[in-house]
Amino acid sequence: MKRFKEKTVIITGADSDIGRATALRFAQEGANCIIVGINSDILGYIYEDLPQDHTWINTGNHLTVTSDINDPTQTARLVEHVLEKYNHIDVMVNIDTAVGIHQSVIPELIKTKGNIVNISALTDLSADWSIDTYKAEQSKLTELTKKLALENIPNNVRINAVTAGFVTTDVSSNPFVTHSPLGKTATPFDVTAAVMFLASDDAAIITGLNLPVDGGVSTFTN
Repeated sequence: MKRFKEKTVIITGADSDIGRATALRFAQEGANCIIVGINSDILGYIYEDLPQDHTWINTGNHLTVTSDINDPTQTARLVEHVLEKYNHIDVMVNIDTAVGIHQSVIPELIKTKGNIVNISALTDLSADWSIDTYKAEQSKLTELTKKLALENIPNNVRINAVTAGFVTTDVSSNPFVTHSPLGKTATPFDVTAAVMFLASDDAAIITGLNLPVDGGVSTFTN
Protein backbone atom coordinates (compact mmCIF):
# COMPACT_ATOMS: atom_id res chain seq x y z
CA MET A 1 0.00 0.00 0.00
CA LYS A 2 1.45 3.35 -1.05
CA ARG A 3 0.83 5.81 1.78
CA PHE A 4 0.97 8.91 -0.41
CA LYS A 5 -0.78 7.78 -3.57
CA GLU A 6 -2.22 10.80 -5.40
CA LYS A 7 -0.95 13.13 -2.67
CA THR A 8 0.80 16.35 -3.71
CA VAL A 9 4.00 17.00 -1.76
CA ILE A 10 6.08 20.18 -1.92
CA ILE A 11 9.71 19.72 -0.87
CA THR A 12 11.65 22.95 -0.35
CA GLY A 13 15.43 22.97 -0.12
CA ALA A 14 15.20 19.91 -2.35
CA ASP A 15 18.52 20.55 -4.11
CA SER A 16 20.37 18.69 -1.34
CA ASP A 17 21.16 15.11 -0.31
CA ILE A 18 18.24 15.13 2.13
CA GLY A 19 16.01 16.64 -0.55
CA ARG A 20 16.91 13.94 -3.04
CA ALA A 21 16.31 11.14 -0.52
CA THR A 22 13.01 12.68 0.56
CA ALA A 23 11.72 13.17 -2.97
CA LEU A 24 12.67 9.62 -3.92
CA ARG A 25 10.89 8.08 -0.93
CA PHE A 26 7.72 10.12 -1.46
CA ALA A 27 7.69 9.29 -5.18
CA GLN A 28 8.15 5.59 -4.43
CA GLU A 29 5.13 5.78 -2.16
CA GLY A 30 2.94 7.29 -4.87
CA ALA A 31 3.22 11.03 -4.28
CA ASN A 32 3.37 13.76 -6.88
CA CYS A 33 6.56 15.58 -5.87
CA ILE A 34 7.24 19.26 -6.38
CA ILE A 35 10.96 19.66 -5.74
CA VAL A 36 11.91 23.27 -5.04
CA GLY A 37 15.37 24.80 -4.79
CA ILE A 38 17.71 27.40 -6.23
CA ASN A 39 19.97 25.07 -8.23
CA SER A 40 18.08 24.04 -11.37
CA ASP A 41 20.79 21.60 -12.50
CA ILE A 42 20.64 19.59 -9.26
CA LEU A 43 16.83 19.63 -9.32
CA GLY A 44 16.98 18.24 -12.85
CA TYR A 45 19.23 15.37 -11.79
CA ILE A 46 16.90 14.51 -8.90
CA TYR A 47 13.86 14.64 -11.17
CA GLU A 48 15.39 12.12 -13.54
CA ASP A 49 15.72 9.59 -10.69
CA LEU A 50 12.08 9.80 -9.59
CA PRO A 51 9.76 6.95 -10.59
CA GLN A 52 6.99 8.13 -12.89
CA ASP A 53 3.33 7.16 -12.96
CA HIS A 54 2.79 6.57 -16.66
CA THR A 55 -0.88 7.58 -16.48
CA TRP A 56 0.47 11.16 -16.61
CA ILE A 57 0.98 11.16 -20.36
CA ASN A 58 3.71 13.55 -21.57
CA THR A 59 3.59 15.87 -18.54
CA GLY A 60 5.05 13.59 -15.86
CA ASN A 61 3.66 13.45 -12.36
CA HIS A 62 6.51 15.37 -10.72
CA LEU A 63 7.65 18.96 -11.05
CA THR A 64 10.84 20.96 -10.50
CA VAL A 65 10.61 24.62 -9.51
CA THR A 66 13.61 26.91 -9.26
CA SER A 67 12.55 29.44 -6.65
CA ASP A 68 13.73 31.43 -3.65
CA ILE A 69 11.01 30.78 -1.10
CA ASN A 70 12.27 33.64 1.06
CA ASP A 71 10.73 35.92 -1.58
CA PRO A 72 6.95 36.19 -0.98
CA THR A 73 6.30 36.93 -4.64
CA GLN A 74 8.10 33.77 -5.77
CA THR A 75 6.34 31.77 -3.06
CA ALA A 76 2.93 32.94 -4.27
CA ARG A 77 3.85 31.97 -7.84
CA LEU A 78 5.02 28.56 -6.64
CA VAL A 79 1.72 27.82 -4.92
CA GLU A 80 -0.24 29.07 -7.94
CA HIS A 81 1.85 26.90 -10.27
CA VAL A 82 1.33 23.79 -8.14
CA LEU A 83 -2.43 24.31 -7.95
CA GLU A 84 -2.65 24.79 -11.71
CA LYS A 85 -1.21 21.33 -12.27
CA TYR A 86 -2.39 19.30 -9.27
CA ASN A 87 -5.35 21.27 -7.82
CA HIS A 88 -4.39 20.49 -4.22
CA ILE A 89 -1.49 20.41 -1.76
CA ASP A 90 -1.32 17.71 0.91
CA VAL A 91 2.16 17.88 2.47
CA MET A 92 5.01 20.34 2.64
CA VAL A 93 8.51 19.30 3.70
CA ASN A 94 10.65 22.30 4.54
CA ILE A 95 14.38 21.48 4.50
CA ASP A 96 16.64 24.06 6.17
CA THR A 97 14.55 26.92 4.81
CA ALA A 98 12.60 29.78 6.35
CA VAL A 99 9.09 29.06 7.59
CA GLY A 100 7.62 32.15 5.96
CA ILE A 101 6.28 29.93 3.17
CA HIS A 102 3.87 28.43 5.70
CA GLN A 103 1.47 31.36 5.35
CA SER A 104 1.15 30.75 1.61
CA VAL A 105 0.68 27.00 1.84
CA ILE A 106 -1.46 26.57 4.97
CA PRO A 107 -4.68 27.82 3.32
CA GLU A 108 -4.35 24.95 0.84
CA LEU A 109 -3.43 22.43 3.55
CA ILE A 110 -6.60 23.41 5.44
CA LYS A 111 -8.62 22.21 2.46
CA THR A 112 -6.89 18.80 2.44
CA LYS A 113 -6.28 18.49 6.21
CA GLY A 114 -2.63 18.21 5.29
CA ASN A 115 0.56 18.68 7.24
CA ILE A 116 4.01 20.22 7.36
CA VAL A 117 7.35 18.72 8.40
CA ASN A 118 10.20 21.16 9.00
CA ILE A 119 13.75 19.78 8.88
CA SER A 120 16.80 21.32 10.51
CA ALA A 121 20.03 19.57 9.63
CA LEU A 122 23.76 20.06 9.98
CA THR A 123 25.38 19.20 6.67
CA ASP A 124 28.59 21.06 7.46
CA LEU A 125 30.47 21.63 10.71
CA SER A 126 32.09 25.05 10.98
CA ALA A 127 35.21 25.68 13.04
CA ASP A 128 33.19 27.35 15.80
CA TRP A 129 30.57 24.59 15.97
CA SER A 130 29.66 23.31 19.44
CA ILE A 131 27.18 20.93 21.01
CA ASP A 132 25.70 23.89 22.90
CA THR A 133 24.98 25.63 19.61
CA TYR A 134 23.27 22.50 18.31
CA LYS A 135 21.15 22.18 21.45
CA ALA A 136 20.14 25.84 21.21
CA GLU A 137 19.06 25.44 17.58
CA GLN A 138 17.14 22.30 18.48
CA SER A 139 15.34 24.13 21.28
CA LYS A 140 14.50 27.01 18.96
CA LEU A 141 12.96 24.68 16.38
CA THR A 142 11.01 22.84 19.09
CA GLU A 143 9.43 26.04 20.37
CA LEU A 144 8.64 27.29 16.87
CA THR A 145 7.08 23.96 15.94
CA LYS A 146 4.89 23.95 19.03
CA LYS A 147 3.76 27.51 18.36
CA LEU A 148 2.86 26.83 14.72
CA ALA A 149 1.16 23.56 15.63
CA LEU A 150 -1.02 25.18 18.30
CA GLU A 151 -2.02 27.97 15.92
CA ASN A 152 -3.14 25.45 13.32
CA ILE A 153 -4.86 22.82 15.43
CA PRO A 154 -8.23 24.54 14.75
CA ASN A 155 -7.45 24.23 11.03
CA ASN A 156 -6.77 20.46 11.26
CA VAL A 157 -3.26 21.08 9.90
CA ARG A 158 -0.52 19.13 11.67
CA ILE A 159 2.95 20.67 11.96
CA ASN A 160 5.95 18.67 13.13
CA ALA A 161 9.72 18.86 12.78
CA VAL A 162 12.85 16.74 12.54
CA THR A 163 16.16 17.84 14.04
CA ALA A 164 18.64 15.82 12.05
CA GLY A 165 21.94 16.52 13.75
CA PHE A 166 24.95 16.11 11.47
CA VAL A 167 23.88 14.40 8.23
CA THR A 168 26.43 12.74 5.99
CA THR A 169 26.98 9.77 3.73
CA ASP A 170 30.59 9.67 4.92
CA VAL A 171 31.14 7.11 7.70
CA SER A 172 34.47 8.62 8.79
CA SER A 173 34.72 10.20 12.21
CA ASN A 174 33.71 13.80 12.79
CA PRO A 175 33.28 16.04 15.86
CA PHE A 176 29.56 15.32 16.08
CA VAL A 177 30.17 11.57 16.46
CA THR A 178 32.00 12.09 19.75
CA HIS A 179 28.72 13.30 21.25
CA SER A 180 26.61 10.48 19.81
CA PRO A 181 25.65 7.66 22.22
CA LEU A 182 25.05 5.44 19.18
CA GLY A 183 28.50 6.29 17.85
CA LYS A 184 27.29 7.42 14.44
CA THR A 185 25.60 10.26 12.62
CA ALA A 186 22.44 10.29 10.53
CA THR A 187 22.30 9.61 6.82
CA PRO A 188 19.77 11.24 4.46
CA PHE A 189 17.86 7.93 4.51
CA ASP A 190 17.57 8.09 8.32
CA VAL A 191 16.14 11.60 8.14
CA THR A 192 13.71 10.68 5.39
CA ALA A 193 12.37 7.70 7.35
CA ALA A 194 11.37 10.04 10.18
CA VAL A 195 9.83 12.54 7.75
CA MET A 196 7.76 9.86 6.02
CA PHE A 197 6.33 8.75 9.36
CA LEU A 198 5.41 12.26 10.50
CA ALA A 199 3.87 13.16 7.13
CA SER A 200 1.79 9.99 6.93
CA ASP A 201 -1.53 8.97 8.46
CA ASP A 202 0.50 6.77 10.83
CA ALA A 203 1.17 10.03 12.71
CA ALA A 204 -2.39 11.35 12.40
CA ILE A 205 -2.58 12.09 16.13
CA ILE A 206 0.85 13.75 16.35
CA THR A 207 1.43 17.49 16.07
CA GLY A 208 3.90 19.94 17.63
CA LEU A 209 6.63 17.31 17.85
CA ASN A 210 10.31 17.89 17.11
CA LEU A 211 11.75 14.42 16.49
CA PRO A 212 15.55 14.21 16.94
CA VAL A 213 17.36 12.00 14.42
CA ASP A 214 20.84 12.49 15.79
CA GLY A 215 22.21 9.27 17.25
CA GLY A 216 21.00 10.23 20.71
CA VAL A 217 22.95 13.48 20.90
CA SER A 218 19.82 15.31 22.04
CA THR A 219 19.74 13.18 25.21
CA PHE A 220 23.19 14.26 26.39
CA THR A 221 25.15 17.49 26.52
CA ASN A 222 28.67 16.06 26.80
